[in-house]
Order: sequence, then structure tokens, then C-alpha cells
Amino acid sequence: MNDPRAKRPTTADLIDTRHQEWIKSLKVERKGTEPIVINLPADKWGKTAKGLSERELEVLQLVSFGCSSAKVAEKLFISTHTVTNHRKNMLSRSRCGNLAELVRVAIEENLL
Repeated sequence: MNDPRAKRPTTADLIDTRHQEWIKSLKVERKGTEPIVINLPADKWGKTAKGLSERELEVLQLVSFGCSSAKVAEKLFISTHTVTNHRKNMLSRSRCGNLAELVRVAIEENLL
């Protein structure tokens, strides 16, 4: 399992690495005139919600039902600050811009 304290690559690093992979794929000899399809693994380059803890998934599920942070805290018997921290951690770990996007990604990955 990855260490959550490890430095995460920046968006610029990801774009640069993806660009290098694309350049490498262009240098491969082509057979015929078929177009090249570049397959980059989604979990490495895209957004994913698979690295969330059980508690974070509980928070995400309640948020997806429209509950506010105060309501989530009340239902899970935790502080509103803890809910806020869970939300921030979920967004940074999944590389999503907001919770609506994270909910969409979680639905696509059959987590909700």
C-alpha cells in the first residue's frame, strides 16, 4: 500500500510524464496506415476513488445524499472538523476538483 505521506506528483509532473509516454508511442514502428491508440492506465493518470478509507466512503455516501457537514458529523458521531478533514483528504487523494466530481468518479467505480 502506498504511504499517504509520500510526496504526490504535481499536475505539471503528470502532464509531462504523460507527454513523454505519448512521444515514446509515436516512435514505435507502425504497420500499415492504422491509427495508433495510446493506452495509458486510468488509475495511474486519471481520477480514482479506490484509495478511500471506509470512513471516508461513509462520509462520501452521506454527502452524495445531500447531507451537510454538520448533518454528516451528527449521523457519524464525529466532529464537523473531522468531516471537513475527511472531505479534504478525499479530494486530494482522488485528484478531484470538488465533491460533485468525486461522487461521479465513485459512482463510475461502483463505490456508491
